[in-house]
Amino acid sequence: MSTLFPHGVRAQPPQTLVTTTILHRHVPDLLKASVALAWLPESLCPQDGPSLHAMRPFVLRLLEFLPLSQIMTDLGTVLSSTPPPLPHVRKLCSSLLTKSLLRPAGIRALFAAVFGDQDGSDDPPLEKYERTAGILMAVPSGLKPEEYFATIVPRLMDLLSNSVPATYRRAAAFSISRMLDSEFLHRPLVSSLVSPIIHDPIMHDSKVNSSQREHPSAAAALTPTTALSMLTILLLNTDPSPAFITSILSPVVPALYALIFHLDTIKASDPVLKESVKGLLATWGRVVEMQDGVNTLWSVIRSERIYWEVDISGNIRHGAPDGSTKPALFTPEDISKEEEILGGNFLDLYPDPAHFVQYVKSLDRLDMASELFVKLLEVYHSVDTEPDTDPSRGLLYLQMTVQMQTQLADDSSPTNILRKPEHILSFIKHALGSQTAHGTSSTLNKVKLSRGLGLEDLKIVDDAEDLGDSDSDDEPGELGIDQAENSMTGTAINLLLAILEANSELSARNAPVLNEIFSLLEPFSNNVSESIRGLAREARMVMTARLASTSTSWAVPRRREEEDPQEVYQKALKLLQDPILPVRAHGLLLLRQLVSSRPRTSTPATDPALVPAIMSIFMQSVQDDDSYIFLNAVQGLSAMVDAFGKDVLGNLLETYTRHLSASSVGTLSKQEVDAKVRVGEALGQVIRRCGDALSVYAGIIVPRLISVFRSSYAPTLLRTSAISLLTQCVKTSRVSVLGYINDLATGMIDLFQVEMVSTVQSPPKDGDSRAQEHDEKEALDSKPTAVDPKLPPLRRAALHFWTSLLHQLTHATYDGIAVERLPATLLKRAKVTLGYIASTDEDGIVRVMAREANEAIDQLNKATLGI
Repeated sequence: MSTLFPHGVRAQPPQTLVTTTILHRHVPDLLKASVALAWLPESLCPQDGPSLHAMRPFVLRLLEFLPLSQIMTDLGTVLSSTPPPLPHVRKLCSSLLTKSLLRPAGIRALFAAVFGDQDGSDDPPLEKYERTAGILMAVPSGLKPEEYFATIVPRLMDLLSNSVPATYRRAAAFSISRMLDSEFLHRPLVSSLVSPIIHDPIMHDSKVNSSQREHPSAAAALTPTTALSMLTILLLNTDPSPAFITSILSPVVPALYALIFHLDTIKASDPVLKESVKGLLATWGRVVEMQDGVNTLWSVIRSERIYWEVDISGNIRHGAPDGSTKPALFTPEDISKEEEILGGNFLDLYPDPAHFVQYVKSLDRLDMASELFVKLLEVYHSVDTEPDTDPSRGLLYLQMTVQMQTQLADDSSPTNILRKPEHILSFIKHALGSQTAHGTSSTLNKVKLSRGLGLEDLKIVDDAEDLGDSDSDDEPGELGIDQAENSMTGTAINLLLAILEANSELSARNAPVLNEIFSLLEPFSNNVSESIRGLAREARMVMTARLASTSTSWAVPRRREEEDPQEVYQKALKLLQDPILPVRAHGLLLLRQLVSSRPRTSTPATDPALVPAIMSIFMQSVQDDDSYIFLNAVQGLSAMVDAFGKDVLGNLLETYTRHLSASSVGTLSKQEVDAKVRVGEALGQVIRRCGDALSVYAGIIVPRLISVFRSSYAPTLLRTSAISLLTQCVKTSRVSVLGYINDLATGMIDLFQVEMVSTVQSPPKDGDSRAQEHDEKEALDSKPTAVDPKLPPLRRAALHFWTSLLHQLTHATYDGIAVERLPATLLKRAKVTLGYIASTDEDGIVRVMAREANEAIDQLNKATLGI
């Protein structure tokens, strides 16, 4: 420190080569030593020497003129140095890091320390983004989460700007997306801080809102233009997570739709802004869940219109409603102008029906379009039956329904709402059922009047009163009710006819609801309205003919041709849903035949797009409790490896070795371990079927199995399974494991020495030995997740591997095949170890297998000597 500050703590360091070298290369070492001495606890300070605390001002002075990014880098270096720093050094450096991060430029300094100051073209690796996100998500000790995130989140949002280097923008967006992940503990808190910053400026016209009062640093950004830019940058620089995109965009969809509608009505609107807003709305529509999407679209229909203005520079701001009114009478010029600008929306309904339906169509979401269509029909039906409802709302729903029928009922459209008839049929049933009572009552009244006069009709006074009360003013009311009922009934029956026309295979056989609709149509076939009566009779005729044609189609002989793979796939899926066991097994057999036929034909029989789904079916079936299903699934997985090679084999190995790290192995359930063991059985079949060609896959299989075998924190059952698979590799093709023989042999001997369980007591009686073995086997069966390397099955599997390896080496030696020999020192060590196990191990089977392994060593030595 005296070299850096020769003239005192307040003086500037001299500009010499020594000081420059120290400041550029040796600050971490200097900090580590200085902090360790200056903040040394009182109990450790020398009593007779000078006070070491006098160095503290020099350390703090050093940190004052260093760049913030260098401070964070150097403190991080001290914390991660080897050997680890002393506890008081670690505590102080962590505290200094926290204070540096909470400074106004702390996040920028962190990004500069991790990514560098330059905005290079090469994107940093994902590990750096995860590292910065992990640092920012960790709440420092001594701070409340509310205080910490209230400081960090607005500063992260400030970095979502085009003026910030691209790497920093991506890092800030990545960190925010991680904070808004559903698994993050403080997600609600972060969401409550992010939403006012990017949602409120777009949704509400407020000069100063709550986020500005709480976070003055973000006040300049709280304009609709900047908030929209933030929103776009945030989505462009994060992973395309549907949940994240939905949570960010759903609250502002009504405002964004109002903005795009405003831009579409302006001929000279900014094309960049328009494409940006369209991109946001399209992205949201393609990833949102169906029900959430329908609810959000419905909120656009029901919400008040949001008015926008765009100035000459392209900045957007909230506007006020236009005070001009529509003319009472339209001239031909007015009509032409309205059709050109608003597409015929003469009454200025919002949202404009044609424009809104066009947006729904652009999303290519058949499920959302169908649900929204049914909802519109239901609401329109309720509006007709409620006299106090605003007439403009009913007109809007009617126009929406007509536009959806016009734009979304085209056969060539991917969003043809008639392609998904289930929900619409439910609406038709509901509409016809609610109208049946009204229609029947009306019909009975008409029939009663047509029967002529009765005794009650001779009451002159009552007739006069009735005639006086029933003037022409009442007729429109009755006519309006009848027209509303007939309108809904006609809409429902027309929809039914359109669905039947669009779906040639739809009948009561595959849609039982048609039976109920058929019965509900009977009263309407005698309706007083000629149009309703004709529609009802036509619908009943079409349904009757459709049912008859589907009932007799099975008797028509079909030409015997090769089945299409898609048909086989669909047939197999249908069989797999059957409750009868042999039928489900036959479905698995069909899938196995489907994948097995691939190499025997000139063209692939199985669409590669079906492979993940087929493998998923086999992986789910392999967990079935029934052995018949399980064995069929194992054979199917083996057949898939034969057909598709390393891709499927890699997926099997990934499933077998996944979640075996020290941090995640404790979360494995019994079912997961059982599934891994069953996948191991499939791998065993694959190894056996490979034969001498196993060398092709040895580089993939053997290292992954060794990693499981060496995992001391993996369940004992899995380690035993991995050793058994390695033994199968040795038996199938010893050439495939030549490069791993020494490592495997040494590893097995190490396992014997470390995990051996010897006893100095007298050997147990036969009855006790059998009971002990039964208990051990039962322990593995009942607790497959147990991590106990002392269990005998692990040693038995290792001894079996060792014996099999020695036999294969002995056969190769007698056959004159040149193979890598085991070192003599290893064999001598194995001889001693196995002899000790054969004499002292507590498990009788292990003792016998150890003696057999010792004999195999002797046989190998004889073969080596040519005896």
